[in-house]
Amino acid sequence: MKSPAKAHAPSAPYRPDRAATAAAALRTATRAAVVTRGLRKLAESTQPSWMPPRAALRKLDGDIVQAEHDGALEMARSSLQRRIRAHLDARLDLVLTDNRYTMISVRRDPSRAHYKLRLHHMFADASPAVTRAIARYVAENDPGSSRMLGDYIDEHQHRVRPRVEPRPRRLVSRGDVHDLQAIFDELNEDYFDGRIDARITWGPRTRRRRPRKSIKMGSYSLEERLIRIHRTLDRPEVPEYFVAWIVFHEMLHQVFEAPVVNGRRQFHPPEFLQAEATYARYAEAKRWERDNLELLLTY
Repeated sequence: MKSPAKAHAPSAPYRPDRAATAAAALRTATRAAVVTRGLRKLAESTQPSWMPPRAALRKLDGDIVQAEHDGALEMARSSLQRRIRAHLDARLDLVLTDNRYTMISVRRDPSRAHYKLRLHHMFADASPAVTRAIARYVAENDPGSSRMLGDYIDEHQHRVRPRVEPRPRRLVSRGDVHDLQAIFDELNEDYFDGRIDARITWGPRTRRRRPRKSIKMGSYSLEERLIRIHRTLDRPEVPEYFVAWIVFHEMLHQVFEAPVVNGRRQFHPPEFLQAEATYARYAEAKRWERDNLELLLTY
């Protein structure tokens, strides 16, 4: 005979202990933080022996002036110099720089017994293969090493200090004699199908004329997309076709990139010079420049 079924009272709904849950979450977060710190220390301790401390590298990529003050710059410099010097049979003096354009510069003693090398700080943690390439480039100007260093520079462009945004400037394209904007617009239509997107201005006036040893008649700022023309060209003695040639030259800089060759930016590669020679009055402008250089140098 079966026993009669017993009635069960309904169970109370589950209510989690909020304090216990919060404590468990805190313990988990604490353990995660400990693990993270441990992994970071492991990474620091297992970095290659040839590499300067990562803390020093972070300072180089931040404020290099502060890095020099803290000794991080000298730590990285001496480490890199030692690694490059191991592949050279000569004395080496190394300087780490924060340049924006020249990443590698070397001066070779005629006897090849002493080299003075300037490198961008991006090379501070270069691998052994790259440091060997630097040594071969320094000692032998080796083309293969030059290509390897060019690739390295391209891969580490993010470590080059960005240009500080300049203050807005007042542009003056209409001069006393020549109208730069009119010259620019005509060249843009005739030679570039209107594709050049740049502004143009005369450079600042000088208080008094004086002879110079050299002169930069024009410049192009990639960041600002701005062409500047020297005021010495805004004179009745300077023909308009010559001013147009200088403007045409600066406009070409927006068409052609400046590749890195032997650690330096080459602003006038062969294809640039070939394009410049297509200016209709190129030969005439070159002759005028040669015959009137003294005039141009006095402003």
